[in-house]
Amino acid sequence: MQSSKGETLNKAIIMKEPWLAVLLSQLIAGIGQIYSGRIKRGSTLICFNLVLLGCASWFVFSFIGDIKIGVSLFLLLAIFHIWNLFDAYKCTKNVNAEDFNISRRKDKDPWLAVFLSSLIPGLGQIYIKRWFLGISFVVCFIALGVLKNNRPLFLIGLYAVFQAFVCYHAYVFSPTHRETSKRIIVVVAIIILSWELLDYQAILWKKYYVEAFQIPAVPEYFPKEFQSRTAMAPTLLANDRIFVRKSATYTPKRGDIIVFKSPEDPNIPHIMRLVVLEKETIEIRGKQLYINGERIKHRFLQNIEYSSEGKFGLEGEPYMVPKGSVFVLGDNSKNSRDSRFYGAVPKGNVVGKAYKIYWPPKRIRLLY
Repeated sequence: MQSSKGETLNKAIIMKEPWLAVLLSQLIAGIGQIYSGRIKRGSTLICFNLVLLGCASWFVFSFIGDIKIGVSLFLLLAIFHIWNLFDAYKCTKNVNAEDFNISRRKDKDPWLAVFLSSLIPGLGQIYIKRWFLGISFVVCFIALGVLKNNRPLFLIGLYAVFQAFVCYHAYVFSPTHRETSKRIIVVVAIIILSWELLDYQAILWKKYYVEAFQIPAVPEYFPKEFQSRTAMAPTLLANDRIFVRKSATYTPKRGDIIVFKSPEDPNIPHIMRLVVLEKETIEIRGKQLYINGERIKHRFLQNIEYSSEGKFGLEGEPYMVPKGSVFVLGDNSKNSRDSRFYGAVPKGNVVGKAYKIYWPPKRIRLLY
């Protein structure tokens, strides 16, 4: 009996906040379980989350991974993350005395307010019936979201501070508090601020590693057969979405499909196949490609018919690609405006190598 009373007494003094556990697990799966005292369970979930995230990212973004498997793993990761939130709540609730759980439900929960505002800034204030502030924060959230697309570096920092402040405000202005100190909410606000600032990593990833592009759509009033008239058909069709490995980590090679800034209009990215390197000569004879006087034997170029148009590389007029430049052609050369018309493309204009179609689903494949 003494042991039973001791256990009851120990349980009675434990007061863990279930919605704080949910908030923590929303940031990193498993942290809420560790907060509840389930350290082994939480550590296992953290490892599982990282492994699943790593595998999904590899399949989607790597040069040889199957994107369909990656998307399936990301879907599984989303399901796991949602389950993890319910599990964090349950684990934390179960360690509390029943009296505490009953008393906690009588008033507006401050940590639920924080959790709601972490989802959409202002929802927490609406939950605690601070209607004007809540609606104002929601409007600011929408405005920042729109502006962030145009000037990301400055506004991502501003949004991170805004998100942390709104969560802190939701807690402070809740009608009840069970903590004797504001230390915990300060720490949580700093964690939220740091987490939101991770968006900078997405910008760096896009700038230096991988970026997504879309092949321009064919106007609706054009017949469907015009899909085949894109410059890179049949390799790439209108509305294909592709991943491009950025030039910071890529060395241009013959046969690669590259995205570059056209010498005619640097503001519009173009996509073509790189066929000739610097200091090499190109000549098109009878729809065949000759480099340095020899017929091309590259596996991705030899079966393509090239029309002799434009003013660079015409039959009888070999064109030497200047140092620091490359020569590009479209696979569908009859409908391609490429280096035959505007000459070589400076390497500095090369954005990167296109290596994978990720949308639409029926077109998902690696690019060669």
